Amino acid sequence: MTRWLLSPVFVLSLAAVAAACPFCTAVKPSLSERIAGSRQAALVEITNDTPEQLRCEVAKQLLTDSTAAAAKPWSTGRQFTLPKRVVMGTSKLGQLALLMATGGDDAAKTTWEVIPLDEVSFAYLARAPARRQPASERLPYYARFLESANRMVAEDAYYEFGASPFDEVAQIAHLLPMAKMRQWVADPAVSESRRGFYGLALGLAKSAADRPANEGVLTRLVDARADDFRAGFDGILGGYLLLTGAEGIKHLDKRWLSNPQAPIGDLRHAATALRFMHEFGADVVPAPEIAHAMRRFLARPELAAAAIVDLARWQDWDACAEVAALFDQKSFADAATTRAIVGYLSACPLPDAAQALTRLREQDPQRVAEAEKVGPLTPALR
Repeated sequence: MTRWLLSPVFVLSLAAVAAACPFCTAVKPSLSERIAGSRQAALVEITNDTPEQLRCEVAKQLLTDSTAAAAKPWSTGRQFTLPKRVVMGTSKLGQLALLMATGGDDAAKTTWEVIPLDEVSFAYLARAPARRQPASERLPYYARFLESANRMVAEDAYYEFGASPFDEVAQIAHLLPMAKMRQWVADPAVSESRRGFYGLALGLAKSAADRPANEGVLTRLVDARADDFRAGFDGILGGYLLLTGAEGIKHLDKRWLSNPQAPIGDLRHAATALRFMHEFGADVVPAPEIAHAMRRFLARPELAAAAIVDLARWQDWDACAEVAALFDQKSFADAATTRAIVGYLSACPLPDAAQALTRLREQDPQRVAEAEKVGPLTPALR
């Protein structure tokens, strides 16, 4: 199987496809990721706090990736004192906290971070599964805490899903709280980024009871009128397409893709959803139908360059004539679109592509030469 090597400009436009969870915007690592990356970590209680030093009592040592085997175990109840000059974070007497050591192997360079916890977040971390377990075994635990009343816990549970491979999220979809997610995805009080994840997760439902109910909620959200930009809407569209398949793409085509007045923000979300379907939903909608829908974006100057790159990645060479024709249109003469056109034609194996590229070189040699500096989209083994 081949893929197509793209210039850095093109790679950036496809970042959504490469993400672990395609529509999750985890803005920081989960606590389990941070714990795993630290030298040592423990759940503690602050037993003394002065301007000069911090004294803690260990409630539970937590495993890390780097020194779990070599580190001297911290026994429960152990007391130890740290100079405040090596401690980051706020603390107070009697407080529960997550304590993590960072820095190199040199103890003199070690710093300690204190993250205050309440009883809920303390218990959440104490019972969390080991990071070394596969995501499909860990995620059921975190699913219980999505939209927890505890803000730290709710955000961290979401980050766990955001950092997990999509196929492992799909494996445990039957354990997700579908009825609750139908409420959350339509609740404006829930953060938009998390609503995008819930929209995608609703599309993963397998049960005969959940699928029609999920489709109904997502259809209402897809058809609702809104502002030009809706954070998380691409995830809602991804879940909608997983449930509706080819009929869903026809609906999006009628509503936005073939509509010259469609808001650019909704079109960008739709393009991301199509990329997701090509990557993960080919068993729901055949790849040629997805590529055909993506060709609609060739009519929009703002979106054409990214669409051309997608079509080249997907080896959709039936769009050759349409792509070549854009070179002659003034509204598509920007550098990014020109590079995409020339790159597509250079990669396309059809004789028509070579002929079109020869014509473009004769027509505007300088413009083509500038585009070719980036290099063609060349095949490489995956």
